[in-house]
Amino acid sequence: MHKCVIASVILLFIASPAHAADQQQPAEQIGLLSCKLQPATGISLLIRSTRYIRCEFTPENSDRHIYYKGETGIGFGLDIAVNRGSEVAYAVLARRVDPHTDPQLAGTYSGAGGTATFGLSAGGTAPIEKQDGSITLQPINADSSGAGVTLGFTYLYLENDPH
Repeated sequence: MHKCVIASVILLFIASPAHAADQQQPAEQIGLLSCKLQPATGISLLIRSTRYIRCEFTPENSDRHIYYKGETGIGFGLDIAVNRGSEVAYAVLARRVDPHTDPQLAGTYSGAGGTATFGLSAGGTAPIEKQDGSITLQPINADSSGAGVTLGFTYLYLENDPH
């Protein structure tokens, strides 16, 4: 069973849309997105889950903060979790950068991932990419608590939060 889970995670990373991204123009890090799952929100079904999330974006070389809210979860896969809390930080990478406008992170992202949490977390998420391919979120730090297993195609939906 353990080998099957590892093979599934590897297959999902290879099939991730971020690996098929346009490689002609190199991505540039434009900031850091820190997100926190909101406790006791959303639903968790065996093959689909959803949870509400709040995020804070800090652009590179700036003291400004831009806030987002949204939803994240497993669009198709396995999600069995109890008392799960989670925080994740993403490096925000963009291929097309306009220095005169605020980065628009609002939109839908998808990718592959898998974690096992039993007090401490293990596993990871592949980079997730915005549907239009303009922005990639590269996980750089994740902190989970509780107990459970998730494996599948993940999604993240963000919208502006006037905070």
